Amino acid sequence: MKADVVIIGGGFAGISAAFFLSKHVSVVLLERESSLGTQSSARSAEQFTVGISANTMRPLGQASRAFLENPPPGFTEQGLLSPRGCLTVGRAEQADRLQTLHDRIAGVGAGVRMVSRDEALDLFPALLPDEVDIGVYEPGAADIDADALLQGYVRGAKAQGAQFVTAAAVLAIRKVGAAWSLETTAGPVEASMILNAAGAWVDEVAALAGLRPLGLRPMRRTAFTFAAPVEPDTSHWPFVSNVDYKWYLKPETGRFMGSLAEEVLTPPGDVYPDDLDVAQAIHNIEQETTLQVGRPLSTWAGLRNFVADRNPVLGARSGAEGFFWLAGHGGCGVLSSPAMGQAAAAILLEQELPEALRAFGVSPADLSPDRPTLATAVHPAAASARSTQA
Repeated sequence: MKADVVIIGGGFAGISAAFFLSKHVSVVLLERESSLGTQSSARSAEQFTVGISANTMRPLGQASRAFLENPPPGFTEQGLLSPRGCLTVGRAEQADRLQTLHDRIAGVGAGVRMVSRDEALDLFPALLPDEVDIGVYEPGAADIDADALLQGYVRGAKAQGAQFVTAAAVLAIRKVGAAWSLETTAGPVEASMILNAAGAWVDEVAALAGLRPLGLRPMRRTAFTFAAPVEPDTSHWPFVSNVDYKWYLKPETGRFMGSLAEEVLTPPGDVYPDDLDVAQAIHNIEQETTLQVGRPLSTWAGLRNFVADRNPVLGARSGAEGFFWLAGHGGCGVLSSPAMGQAAAAILLEQELPEALRAFGVSPADLSPDRPTLATAVHPAAASARSTQA
């Protein structure tokens, strides 16, 4: 197989890039699993929010809203977003942290307001009044139909000529003149450019090409579901978390999804839920709400991938032209995929970033794998870090 661009990785990062790139150049996407979107992309909270701590990811999220609200004709037969809202609550002594969250959301032009205890309880009646003094409410937060979004990217990219090859593990990568030659379990592939979108495995892919790693940190997060009470109707309640990020809850049909929101440094690979983390999350939820979790209906775990400064990476390093990174989405890969996919196409094709990103002051240097903060930032302690990202 030959192509202008070979993309390694069939999660939302790689698939959205394939959709936008294949409008202009030939694309082959390689996924080592037997189907697309099976790792972190299939284990997301599927929430759209811009209450994100990472300064570059936040505008990427807001810049993705227009696509998610109004996808191109023929992209999907159903809406991609469903109203949900997002509520973060805390005590009076945590007001400064909640104000910071409010200002971050407002800073990218999204709707947000501070709410009192009474309004927080109106929004999410299961909160215990003694545990809540103040909150931040983001009314524009929404549920994402991740499957419809994924299938829209794949269908659109295929219609534009992109090839998707599954069960195609990359075994070796070498530069041959101006091109790249890849040995895979599905046969050889040649391309002018490589886009490394392999999620938790991006450093392993780079090693195959003899390139130094980013220092990506895959972080395990455990989640579970449990039955919602028969009464009251919880279907319209918002996504909710406390400002300490010791738990979060997302209402779903007839149930809740919950998590400890933990980050545990974990080697790349299949990950499994930790019973102690599930138990701790249940305890925390029951301490601050009236909900009685009981036995979970299901449990699972996924990896959220960060670099040192916790902002995403997109671009090529000096001295490794033609080998591009698309990594470090920190759990925001689904919600930011429209903007990141468009940005990937622009950078690989040496075009300007989309206007929606330039309006926020985002530049290729902010995304570059050569940016100084990747070498100087100190990553939080893996076992105890908490993230403000969805």
